[in-house]
Amino acid sequence: MTTHDLLTALFSWWPFVMLIGAYLLATRFLRPRSTTEIVELYKQQIAETRRTNDVLERIAATLEKRSLENSAS
Repeated sequence: MTTHDLLTALFSWWPFVMLIGAYLLATRFLRPRSTTEIVELYKQQIAETRRTNDVLERIAATLEKRSLENSAS
């Protein structure tokens, strides 16, 4: 294996190595710091999901009401 082959291999793998490095840094620095943060994030997600469900139920009820009104006339 010549030096040229080694450099070619390093340059061809460089983007992949950088991608893995960026992933490792992101997972290390962007993760929640403690289990209480994780629990709090889950609680926030549940609250947001409930709000979304309430809005969707109101939309569905309004559409159903309109559909019944249109079919009655």
